[in-house]
Amino acid sequence: MTAPARSENTVKRTIGGLLKARRLECGLTLQETADRSGLSAAFVSQVERGKATPSIVSLINLARALDTDIHYFITPPAATSLVRRADKPEYVEIDSPVKYRRLDAQIRNQRMNALLMEIPPATALPVVHRQEGEDFFYVLDGEVEQTIGEEVFTLRKGDSAHHNTQVDHSVVNKSRRVATLLWVGTPVLFPSGSPADGQD
Repeated sequence: MTAPARSENTVKRTIGGLLKARRLECGLTLQETADRSGLSAAFVSQVERGKATPSIVSLINLARALDTDIHYFITPPAATSLVRRADKPEYVEIDSPVKYRRLDAQIRNQRMNALLMEIPPATALPVVHRQEGEDFFYVLDGEVEQTIGEEVFTLRKGDSAHHNTQVDHSVVNKSRRVATLLWVGTPVLFPSGSPADGQD
């Protein structure tokens, strides 16, 4: 799968600058932000300085720690239809080597999101946890190492993992190939705007 070309459907933000500005606005130290988000102070500092790339889940945790939501950092592609076409992919770009393609629509009372993740070789997603919810991963291509709590699993094409998000978890691609994963998670990470017509 090739990397997405830039288009009006791909929105990019400078995460580090936004993070630092919001943290200072809230009057929080790096350590206080780390404590609130469940991330390390060193990682928060690296993100602010552009030395580390947060995952979408990390951004969710940081947004909540700073009393805002994910839309402060990124603008996910709007879901204007119940169907997403293969020839019109919509990506979320967040200054990260990982490519996130949004697969879900927006419907009323939405309870989950779905993303296609392309993780380059030698790329690790930071250790995260959320206060509530579930994550499901299915490996479409390649190989990743997933840590869930204190257990480490090697997932290859056709393998899947399902776990509660209260447990610390991370994903790393140690191989020399891009790994493509389907991710489905709850609760909803992207607050809905206008739901698709006619949906309950």
